[in-house]
Amino acid sequence: MKDEPLASRNKPAWNPERCSRAFRSADAKYALVIPRDELLKILQFCLVAGKLETGGILVGHYSRNHDVAHVSDASGPPKDSKSGTTWFWRGLHGLQGWLLRLWKDDRFYLGEWHFHPGARPSSSGTDTIPDQGNFRFPSVQLSRNQFS
Repeated sequence: MKDEPLASRNKPAWNPERCSRAFRSADAKYALVIPRDELLKILQFCLVAGKLETGGILVGHYSRNHDVAHVSDASGPPKDSKSGTTWFWRGLHGLQGWLLRLWKDDRFYLGEWHFHPGARPSSSGTDTIPDQGNFRFPSVQLSRNQFS
């Protein structure tokens, strides 16, 4: 997704006082809205990971038109996740119970978030989502330079 806020040109792209941040697809047909607290939680996971890649999943709901994903919750890397400086494998430990609890409140799996420290925010050929089979999940790629 292209990092483009759902705000007017007169408003800054990132204002800590605003309650959420939005990202649009390059063609502006789709958007992802994430609350400030969830984005800060993701950024904390990235800081803790240091020079290692990290990631997790995004949970929430879609707009009536299914063109905007509203994130309500973001996970960190489960305990059984593995990572290196150029790769990340998201584990599964604890996710099923967490997702079932959220599902009861009408919050659903939206996709993955993934952090490449010091690199471009794009998927690499080695990015792996466990048990994805023949499915392609939506993914949000983050890099350290997006928040500098």
